[in-house]
This record gives sequence, C-alpha cells and structure tokens, in this order.
Amino acid sequence: MPQDQPDAHEELHEFISKSETKTYAVGVMLAAVYGVLILVPMSAFVGALGIATGGIPVAICVVPLFGIMLGPTKGLVFGLVAGIIAAFLALVVTPISLAVPTMLLGPAVSGLFTGLSMRRATRFGSIRVPGPIVTALYLFIIIMLYEVPNSAAWWFMTPYMLALVTAILLQIKSVEYNRDLGGLNKYIQVIPFVLIGTMTDFSMLTMGAVYILGIPADVFGFVVFPLMLAERTVAVVAGSFLAVLVLAAFRDLWYWATPESTSES
Repeated sequence: MPQDQPDAHEELHEFISKSETKTYAVGVMLAAVYGVLILVPMSAFVGALGIATGGIPVAICVVPLFGIMLGPTKGLVFGLVAGIIAAFLALVVTPISLAVPTMLLGPAVSGLFTGLSMRRATRFGSIRVPGPIVTALYLFIIIMLYEVPNSAAWWFMTPYMLALVTAILLQIKSVEYNRDLGGLNKYIQVIPFVLIGTMTDFSMLTMGAVYILGIPADVFGFVVFPLMLAERTVAVVAGSFLAVLVLAAFRDLWYWATPESTSES
C-alpha cells in the first residue's frame, strides 16, 4: 500500500500556526521598538510633553506599522501594549509626560483604524465591516470634536481631512502592496496607509490637547499647526520608507498577504 500522503489541511494548519507565531513576534518587536523610540524627541508640540525632553517622539514613524503588519485586531492589541510600555517609561523618566494621557492610546487607535483601512471589507466573525468607511467616520468625529470649540482655527484639521478623503477613496478602490514595483512607486503605494496611521495616532494627542489642556484656538492655528504639519510630513515620508523596508524583511507576514485579503472584493 502507498504511504499516506501529508494531509493538506494539516499542512495548512501548520503553516498558519507558524505565521501566527511570527505575527505575535513582530507585534512584540514593534511594541518594544516603539517603547525605545518614545524616548527620542522629534519636535516640540504644545501639550505633547514627550517622554524625554518635552517633544513629539520619533516613535510616531513606527506607529502605522501596527495596522499595516498586524491588521486591526492585533494592531489594536499590540498598539495598546506599546502604549503601556510608553506609560511605564513616562512614569519612570518624568511624570509630566502624562499631562496628555490620551496620547498613550495613539498606537492602539492607529493599529485598529490603519488595519481596517487595509481592506474594503474586514470580517469579525460573521460580520463584514467596511473598514475604510469606519475609519473615515472616526476621523470625521475627531474633526467635529476639534472644530466645535476651535472653529476659529479650522485649518488645523486639514491633515485630518486629507486622511478622511484618503480613507473614502480606499473604500472605493482597494490598494494592494506590489513588492515588484521599483523606484519611488514602491514607497508611494504605502503612503495612504501611513498617512491614516499617522493621523489616527495624532488624534489622541489632539483630543487631549483640546479637552484636557484646553489649548486656545489661536495657539492651535498659529503656533502648533506649522510644527504639526512639518512633523507629520516627516512622519509620513519616514514611515513610508520604514514600512517598505519592514515589508521586504517580512514579506510573508504583512496584512495584505493573509488569505482573507484575496477574498475581499
């Protein structure tokens, strides 16, 4: 009698198990890297009170990777772990860093909504969720929560509006990562997701600055806005290059590569 051939279902289960293990390892690595980079300031933001010297940390360049690499659920979980690490370091290094505690939720929020934006529909059990539209709705709520008390400096929300429009476009036309592209196109294709990841992360800091610190509209519009625009542009550019490098290193792990992504229309 011929020897029994390996069961295809068992091979698939083993492959998925190994992929899951790698995914969790990448999640832990991202959380740890975020925890280290939270100590390195990029620029000063009124109310940010970054961990080391009172500035926005370089870690904002890493944040979009939680959603891009791990998807919405694991991106949320490991983003929360990253926030806990940041909170611990804040308490150890300088308690004033927690003046805006909402910023510690940034990685989790970014992981969730960046992951949701990766596909036109995401399954949670038997429920299909139009991820980009849900992300756009979240950004719209953030914009309204800012504009109600600070309409005199409405332009502060323009990067959020750009992210909102990007999310809507991703609902209309899905984008899949093509690792065979060369030149700048390789980096441009990830910009929509990095932009959404960066702005959803920043939303937590903005809400804290509005409702906890009560920063006036004039300060938002004329002092914070130029700094925010510069740092978020740097974060999107640097984050896009970083995303491409990480996707090349873990080419079997990114969220696009999971079996579900090929079945979404």
